[in-house]
Amino acid sequence: MKVLSIAELLCLTRMELLEIRRSLELEVDELPWDCIELREAEATLANIRLVLARPELQRLAPGS
Repeated sequence: MKVLSIAELLCLTRMELLEIRRSLELEVDELPWDCIELREAEATLANIRLVLARPELQRLAPGS
């Protein structure tokens, strides 16, 4: 699994980010705690959280 960088994630739409986040969250639940894939998934999830926290994406949030 490749860690998706913030630069890569910034090229995606909010919906794409949410879909990747959802699939990674499901995958993380199935991975052993000591595998590199888990660390990479966690790093990508952290990057997704940072990108989704950007003000320009906050304005697009449902209910805003």
